[in-house]
Amino acid sequence: MRFSFLVSFLLISVLVYSQTDYYTEDYVYTKNIKSVKFFAGNNPLNYPVSNISGNPRLFLSFDDLDADNKDLYYSIIHCDKDWNISNLEEPDFLDGFNREEIKNKSNSTFTLKQYTHYSLSLPNSNTRWLISGNYILIVFDENDEAIITKKFLVTENNIGIDAFIEHSKDVTKFNTHQSLNITLNIKNYNVVDPLKEFFVTALQNNKWLDAVTNVKPKYLVGDECKFDAFDPFLFKAQNEFRYFDTRTLNATNLEIHSIDINRRGVDVVLEKDKIRKYGNYFFHKDINGNFLILNNDNPNPSLSGQYANIYFILETLAPVKNHDVYVIGGFCDWQLYDENKLQYDESDAAYKGKILLKQGVYDYYYALVDRDENTDISTLEGSWFETENDYMILVYERSFGGRYDKLVGIRIIE
Repeated sequence: MRFSFLVSFLLISVLVYSQTDYYTEDYVYTKNIKSVKFFAGNNPLNYPVSNISGNPRLFLSFDDLDADNKDLYYSIIHCDKDWNISNLEEPDFLDGFNREEIKNKSNSTFTLKQYTHYSLSLPNSNTRWLISGNYILIVFDENDEAIITKKFLVTENNIGIDAFIEHSKDVTKFNTHQSLNITLNIKNYNVVDPLKEFFVTALQNNKWLDAVTNVKPKYLVGDECKFDAFDPFLFKAQNEFRYFDTRTLNATNLEIHSIDINRRGVDVVLEKDKIRKYGNYFFHKDINGNFLILNNDNPNPSLSGQYANIYFILETLAPVKNHDVYVIGGFCDWQLYDENKLQYDESDAAYKGKILLKQGVYDYYYALVDRDENTDISTLEGSWFETENDYMILVYERSFGGRYDKLVGIRIIE
């Protein structure tokens, strides 16, 4: 299991000092928690990015399949650019209280599987951040056990960022990779030594597992910071995402082979998938690895969305040696949960598995994972320069004598 950092955080209330372990990753710690969405503004496809003033607001929602109306709480933690906990006191980054209850919760209605739906908006009257940088939102139970951690970003947006996607300078990667050409515009921004104080991170489709981090500018041209010309921000282009649509359970579609609604719940068998590495590139519209909770059968997808067992089938001639096969995407925060691991069925010459997911639209990839938990997507999915991807570019500043890493610029490009 891949984790960047394990911490023991002292959750402080008036009378209780208790300790809980968590990871500074997007992660869900218990199997009963499902459909975690965390986004900015009114679009659930937005990345969780806000500014110091709290604009736009961030929204968290999730379901608890125990359906027992637990009392759940949240805190926020400031981190450095590498997602280590900052050496700051709470009053340095937080205005308000850092152990608040999530009060907005409701029970599902007319669903085969019952659940409690929770939602939270940030900032709010009790919790407001004061500085820019990387943050972790922690949701925990009444025993102070972490159940969800989510990354979010607070930016000052003082730095202009020019960026575009180009081919790799390496001829062996010309058709399979995408390189970002980035220039920082620091006109009217007071910085002593930008070549030492700026650090740039870039990530593809909000996927932190293969982010390019801590790249420093190479040289200055007037008011512009330039980078090494030989692919400092290089990514495998991958392929357009596979997807399925369960907004209605009343009929199948091109991605769905069968739907069975029974007393035990809902079973949705997807059409058989094939390895795409050896095919040709084909464009289709996707949501770049994300997912949407939607329901065409009932008016309120948050409370009336059905949960279904989604059956995945990937045909292969033989099992892949020394690797496991997983289904991954934004729906699982790109984590290698046991539920996402497929098993090889020799009788059907295919990897198979099932994942419990709420009605909606889901992007996904198949991935090979070795014994060291290195993830390889392109061997099963292929990789073409023409693939449409989102890239988020983050500019951090650690000034001389500064106590924390500021997030002074951000830009998202396609």
